[in-house]
Amino acid sequence: MKKLFLLFLGLASVPAAFSQGASGIDWAADLDYLARELPAKHCNLFAKYDRARFESAIDAIKASAGDDGDFATALKTQQLIARLGDSHTMLYFNQLINRQDILPLGLLWVSDGLYVIRTTAENKELLGHRLTAVGEAPVRTVIDSLSTLFTVDNEAMVKSMIPQLFPSLQLLEYFGFARNRQVELTLDGSITRTLKPSEPQQAAPAAFQPDSLPFALAARNVLFTDRYFPEEKIYYILYNSCWGRESEAEFNSREKAASLPSFTEFCEKAFGILQDNPVGKIIFDMRNNGGGNSAQGTAFIERLAGMLKQHPGIKTYVIIGRKTFSSAILNTMDFKKLTDAVIVGEETAGKPNHFGEVRSFQLPASKLTVAYSTKYFRRTDDEAGTITPDVRIEMSFADFTKGIDPVYEWIKAQ
Repeated sequence: MKKLFLLFLGLASVPAAFSQGASGIDWAADLDYLARELPAKHCNLFAKYDRARFESAIDAIKASAGDDGDFATALKTQQLIARLGDSHTMLYFNQLINRQDILPLGLLWVSDGLYVIRTTAENKELLGHRLTAVGEAPVRTVIDSLSTLFTVDNEAMVKSMIPQLFPSLQLLEYFGFARNRQVELTLDGSITRTLKPSEPQQAAPAAFQPDSLPFALAARNVLFTDRYFPEEKIYYILYNSCWGRESEAEFNSREKAASLPSFTEFCEKAFGILQDNPVGKIIFDMRNNGGGNSAQGTAFIERLAGMLKQHPGIKTYVIIGRKTFSSAILNTMDFKKLTDAVIVGEETAGKPNHFGEVRSFQLPASKLTVAYSTKYFRRTDDEAGTITPDVRIEMSFADFTKGIDPVYEWIKAQ
């Protein structure tokens, strides 16, 4: 299954390939191709959106493409696709993002708002402050506009996507929140600052420095890892991706697979630790897991469920959050079905029942890629828009500053 948010990854590293003004692409050919191929290839494209409205919208985009230019036409096309209601189906417009138009603005969305945690040295006074407005628009208005660029299954999806989109000056200009290659930010309700793009190679980075980083945040970039806490008798599995050497070899590149960690070996290590150490609690953390191959997680959970039946005194906790999506949703449902695990954290971006098994094709003129779903996964009779945790806990900026993971602290206290 497709991992979450590939549409917007790498904004700062993609050169501009197309014009933002007058169009140089045969959009009529691309849009006709899209209107023909996407319904034919998708497993049920019009489950939530009427075909006639889709075709009418395609005609309207074609009619304005010459005046809009390539960038705006691509965004309008993605906005239409987003309205179809499948968060796995999308137009990848990365090629149109200009690396020279990326603002030095890294944002963290916590319980009390959007905070600046990365910028450049010349703007370091912004670090640790809450963003409240962009130009004349309250930050919520900007969020609502940017949210038209993806399928909004739930608020968790918005919280995960928006920090990735905000730094694109092109997007802010498209929606009218910036002009003249700069943007005025308001922070903490009263501090104003004009921000311009920085040359990526020349700008000295600056980052907000918390007192420390909790385990889940410090190791967020590895596929999976673990830690045994002997004093607490907690075995903590951090499962950031439903991927590994075996999945890469099966679905993609055997050559690349050799450089990835083996999930099979990790499983044997995990069950060895569970066998050889006193364990009172198991944590399985998927709050940063955007998906991959659900089968490897399912096999692990089935084996773990069998072990837990033999050791009923062990408590199990599954952590989910705004980045839990796709295959990680399926693995969360595995835990709910096979174990008595307590689900802790935030609502998931993904839905229990959802489209997936993504394939793609290329538009003939622009060469932009369109991803589409080939299967619908139905795991429950409840058509919920998210998985709601049994215990909802969200990090505040004060928690982040102090290096506190409130979810882990809650579990430790149980």
